Amino acid sequence: MQSLGCTVDGDTVLVLDRTPIRLPEPLARLLAELADRPPPSGWAANSPHRWLFPCSRPGQHVSDTALARRLAAHHIPIRPARTTALVQLAQDLPPAVLAPMLGLHVVTAQRWRQRAATDWSAYLAARRTGTHPAE
Repeated sequence: MQSLGCTVDGDTVLVLDRTPIRLPEPLARLLAELADRPPPSGWAANSPHRWLFPCSRPGQHVSDTALARRLAAHHIPIRPARTTALVQLAQDLPPAVLAPMLGLHVVTAQRWRQRAATDWSAYLAARRTGTHPAE
């Protein structure tokens, strides 16, 4: 985490790589409580970095794999949330924008766009021929 703060209109935002993200309640409150916790003792207390999820290595944040394991231990699956986020982004952004933003190949971004059902060509083809498109 780079910073957690409030915007002019009072919404809590999380800034990731210079990009502010509005946080809904109760997530905003929970992250604010987590960010306000004193750092653990040892190296983290003296580190200039204030990671939201620190790891055991000085100055480093927890890896995505380790965070996924921690969430899984609390029965919080990440794959459905990731899929939902990708589908939502694919609905809102063209593949040419989505691909470099997420580090995807443009063909992969196009497949997410099709999965998001923002491409109505299969539906229109089925209506013309009276058949159902293959899934």
